[in-house]
Amino acid sequence: MRRYRLKISEEDYQELQRLVFADLPKEAGAFLLAGSGSAGAVENILVRRVVPVAREHFITQHEYRLEVSAQAVNGLVALCEANGIGAVICHSHPEAIPYSPSDDHGERRILDVLREFIPPGAPTASLLLYPGGMDARVWLPGSRRPVPIDEVLVIGRAIRRPLLRGARGAGFSASEIYSRQVLAFGTEGQCLVSSAKTAVVGIGGTGSACAEQLVRLGVKDLRLIDFDRFESSNLTRVYGSVWADACRRLRWPWRRPLLKAEIVRRHLARISPEAKISLVSAHAAETRAATALLDRDLIFICTDDHWGRSVVNQISYQYLIPSINLGVRIDSKNGEIFGASGGVDVLRPGLPCLWCKQFLSPDRIAAESMPVGERQRRAQEGYVEGVTTPAPSVISMNTTVAGLAVSTFLQLLTDFMGEQGSVSRLNYDVLSGTVSRGVSRPANPCVCSKFRGFGRLRPLPTVDVVRPQGGVAVTTFRVNSVPQPQ
Repeated sequence: MRRYRLKISEEDYQELQRLVFADLPKEAGAFLLAGSGSAGAVENILVRRVVPVAREHFITQHEYRLEVSAQAVNGLVALCEANGIGAVICHSHPEAIPYSPSDDHGERRILDVLREFIPPGAPTASLLLYPGGMDARVWLPGSRRPVPIDEVLVIGRAIRRPLLRGARGAGFSASEIYSRQVLAFGTEGQCLVSSAKTAVVGIGGTGSACAEQLVRLGVKDLRLIDFDRFESSNLTRVYGSVWADACRRLRWPWRRPLLKAEIVRRHLARISPEAKISLVSAHAAETRAATALLDRDLIFICTDDHWGRSVVNQISYQYLIPSINLGVRIDSKNGEIFGASGGVDVLRPGLPCLWCKQFLSPDRIAAESMPVGERQRRAQEGYVEGVTTPAPSVISMNTTVAGLAVSTFLQLLTDFMGEQGSVSRLNYDVLSGTVSRGVSRPANPCVCSKFRGFGRLRPLPTVDVVRPQGGVAVTTFRVNSVPQPQ
């Protein structure tokens, strides 16, 4: 059975409440521009931004009746048509009174007109807000009756779920295994952790450390995305790997090394046999890897290449999926460390993305997206730097940064940090042993503002990657939109 969910940023939600509650006890209204994205059996309605309606366009405004002008409706239609996007009609009631027949008629009339000017798949929905709660529903093409929206997610310093009329909180019977965590976060907090569909992109030093912590915390649906195969040097930093994995190539040189993600999945299955640990053997920039991220609630970005990070960075804002980016850098020369640091970035609407922070390099992405043979040749010629050179890596430093990232994950789910939980960047200086907060603002224009909330209504910059039997990856340069389930 198809379920419907609406996602909105905390900033947009606060602005929407301010607008529709401005004239209480009289009703008031506003519009939302919204994209959409399918995620398995769930259809997400993704709020791009709030569109206010000026008071002079309320031609009727009483305690239990609101009518907006044709000019306001035409303005909404023009906006949606110009942007190729859908809309959500919002208004308030002074009390917890459900949709009225007048609401039904007015919404149907506006949305039937709107649907003639927007792309197929663009959402048409409505929100009814009242003090202490809300109703929400989606109007499907060809249907005369709306379908209830099952869940509303407000994405801010934590992910909130305002209770819809008639909805119940998710039930959860806390296992004795998680009793110490229940003491910290409560049964509801443990339920939120266990029910969070999570992905880790890049299963190396930081990714494997994050994956193990997540499973031990009780995450029951974890997706691992990585196409790299295990090398003997990975033994020192990939959690779950053992001596036999490092010796496999020596004992059976004719066999292909195991995938790093497969080794980690084997390990995690022993920790939590009831957890669903899925694996996608693909580069983060491949279409099938991107598709595998679209049903996730949170994503950890642990890949060490700029190309993969840039794609997941865009997914985070285009599909309103909060992501946590992390990495460690060690600067050394002749066996001596002269600098070591780590960082954790929270990517969500309202916070700057990796492009805003200038953490992504177009030149590096261009080099990483070259076919392997060309990349190696250009590196030998000196045109490409830092792409093929192995970087220093130490498990203790990786684990420290992974721990900071997983604690940030817990904040997004449980809000245990309260007002201090609005984190954009954490900087870890290894040599001084200090952690500080980084502050920056979203750039405008930027990828995060340009594609925010469009979902499947805009293509993702993914590619098809074909691997011949020889094992060498050959990139075919074709930008794809991610296919959506029907």
